[in-house]
Amino acid sequence: MSKSLSYLFTILLSLMLIDVPAQDISKYKFLAYGALPAWTGVAVDWHTSPKVYIYDPKETRGHAEFVNKKLGRAIDFKQFKTLASTSKNRQYLPFFVYDLSAKPYAVGAQKYTYAVRVEDYSYDDTPAVMANDIIKLTQLISATYKQFKGKPLVIVNTKEKHILSQQVLEPFLKKHQFNTAVPMNLIKHFDGFKIEVLNEVVAVGRLVHVKNEKEMVKLTPQDIAIFEHIPERVPPLAGIITLEPQTPLSHVNLLAKNRKTLNISLTSLSAWPELKAKIGQIVEINPKFQKLIIKTVTSDYAAKFWKNNQPQKVNIPNPELTFESTIPLNKHFKQYQKVNLIGAKANNYALIHELLGEEYVLPAYAIGFKPYMDLLTQGADKEINFFLSKKSTLNKSEKQKALARIRNVIIKSTPSAAMLESLRGVLNKYFAGKKVKLRSSTNCEDLPQFNGAGLYTSKGFNVADNDKVLAEKITKVYASLWNDEAFEEREYFGIDHKKVAMAILVSPAFVDEFANGVILVTPHEKSGNVDVLVNTQPGENEVANPKKNDKPEAFLVGQNGVVSSIKSHSNIGKVFIGNEQASLLLKVLRINAIKVHQALMNRQKESGDKQLYSTDIEFKVVKNTDGQYFLYFKQARLLRNHILPE
Repeated sequence: MSKSLSYLFTILLSLMLIDVPAQDISKYKFLAYGALPAWTGVAVDWHTSPKVYIYDPKETRGHAEFVNKKLGRAIDFKQFKTLASTSKNRQYLPFFVYDLSAKPYAVGAQKYTYAVRVEDYSYDDTPAVMANDIIKLTQLISATYKQFKGKPLVIVNTKEKHILSQQVLEPFLKKHQFNTAVPMNLIKHFDGFKIEVLNEVVAVGRLVHVKNEKEMVKLTPQDIAIFEHIPERVPPLAGIITLEPQTPLSHVNLLAKNRKTLNISLTSLSAWPELKAKIGQIVEINPKFQKLIIKTVTSDYAAKFWKNNQPQKVNIPNPELTFESTIPLNKHFKQYQKVNLIGAKANNYALIHELLGEEYVLPAYAIGFKPYMDLLTQGADKEINFFLSKKSTLNKSEKQKALARIRNVIIKSTPSAAMLESLRGVLNKYFAGKKVKLRSSTNCEDLPQFNGAGLYTSKGFNVADNDKVLAEKITKVYASLWNDEAFEEREYFGIDHKKVAMAILVSPAFVDEFANGVILVTPHEKSGNVDVLVNTQPGENEVANPKKNDKPEAFLVGQNGVVSSIKSHSNIGKVFIGNEQASLLLKVLRINAIKVHQALMNRQKESGDKQLYSTDIEFKVVKNTDGQYFLYFKQARLLRNHILPE
């Protein structure tokens, strides 16, 4: 668009909108990205008589709903998306406006009091056409709403070769004297995330401020809980809000994703005054599309929402009780590597061991379900059956006492001599003088439809210790199948407790590791490309269950192992960012993580499951005395929610 045409367009636009009354849009403002005051809007009739509307996101949840309900156009989301994404037939263009007036953003000598971002709707435009449409949109906005004076800052993203990326659009926008910025820089300019949405799900529930452990006991699945600190265990809830930072790949957030539960962290209650004002009320919180809207709702509205959003019942594999000896997890014993024989965790470990080899996955073994089920016959089975027959009549406290009795009976029981003899033979032959990890491997965790992150217990064992200590460790792992939180989680998803069983993954323990971390491989539905997100901390500092206020290194790994889109730096020390030698591992980390994701996805497809999943992978980095770094994968599982955390 030439300068003369642009000037003519602005004059015509002003004449066309001269009768539009001034509109007070201050009440429509919300908090975007947990930091930026913002409005949401949509342009309509793009190629005929274009107009822009900034609307109240509390009344309509999204652009399509606004067009349908407020403009009276019979259109659903799918139709709206088509009429937005196609350049030739475009009728709608959704956008956000960010209010920078309290803290203007400078690019060179130019200071900006507002910014505009086009919502991503998988556009088919060429870069030149998209740039022109963005310019046209900014002119419509400034002509319609007089508080937006002059050219805005244009907000773009950092995704490689994406139509709305800085790399693609900036050269075209620069020709017309439009400057660009990415959201993260804008967020940093506003002093970072005051509110971070880790799982973007609509929640309806009673808003409860949980100040201590006693108050946690009273929580129900109809509550949105505000926690002073990140809880070690989270009961089923309508929503989770913590008043300290979380990590995107923590067990709390993975559970939230598995449950499809809202999960938010705040720097303090004062960061979101509306939230504080509504404690004790039944509310709806809508965080979709970087918006964060809270409003009071009626009990009838809530009841209808809960009824329409009940968790899908999960069926788990029936345990097979045909094998008592310790099973090697290598290609020579594939006939025994089944979820219903050794549990999902051990089964997935066998897959990644065969796929990547011992260079990246250490040799490991499994104890099947039979020894656990045999141990129950020493009295725990009667406790379990009695409890399950009465659980519907028991209150929460009574259930917890019954579960404690079950765990106590299991811990006092004796594992079979045949299993201990088989396991001791493996430990003495392959792990003499070393430590191993006895990790839970149930038929009710690490499943595509049921994550179960952090529900069960793992125990370390020094192979030099005697069989009495070994038996004690094994029974404690077995007993954790009946943890309060594990029972509540299974109950929430309608899992048949009579079918649950515990196997054990026996793997080498990592001692004095350089770093540990979690990888999330997230596929894109249309392109088939993937994002590889890494969260990592030095040494044994937890990523999955971080200590208070700990922040990991968090970043995307691009092709050729390049660090991109840094989300956060570790508050403890460097791992990959700023460590040139360790960062050389990132190329092979990305390649192998994608291999694991594809293998797990292919296995699901072969079973007839065509859903799209992300893959959650845990890893360790070891540094030897020569200063060489080595990468090892220790766990992998599919996640039902395949949306990359912001």
